[in-house]
Amino acid sequence: MSRIPHALIAFGTSAVSLYAAQKSYIAITNLQRYEERSEKAAKHSETAAHELYKTRITQGSSAVVIALSLLASVSILLRALFGSPNSPAWEYASTPLMLVAIAAAFVHNQNYWKAKAKVPFVGCFNEGVQKSKEIRQLLIVLGLAWGAIGVYGWIEG
Repeated sequence: MSRIPHALIAFGTSAVSLYAAQKSYIAITNLQRYEERSEKAAKHSETAAHELYKTRITQGSSAVVIALSLLASVSILLRALFGSPNSPAWEYASTPLMLVAIAAAFVHNQNYWKAKAKVPFVGCFNEGVQKSKEIRQLLIVLGLAWGAIGVYGWIEG
């Protein structure tokens, strides 16, 4: 297997993963600014408690998948640059697993955030909602990037 195209695809996937991680961090920190108020509301309202839980889980699932994508793509990049020209079995297995994980995170994120409207005069919350939308778009790009890794591995394998 040629190392250069494989390394370029892995580098691109790593770069998108790193960018998505940055967006995810910003979204989480913006939403955390309202966490104390949300926790107070959750003590008095079952709906508020459920919303707080769903917000945490949704942001967390996207962050975990993005982190896994970054780790796996950097590992593939390093192996493509410095390792054996033959792909190990875990690399072939990582592609469909990453595609499933990314799709699940996208659907989970989409189902929760698609109905959330921006709130007037609450800039950080609105920025968190906007960053969550950007994260969904980046999850699509990551899915395409992992698809490219899989197709290249299949063609060259």
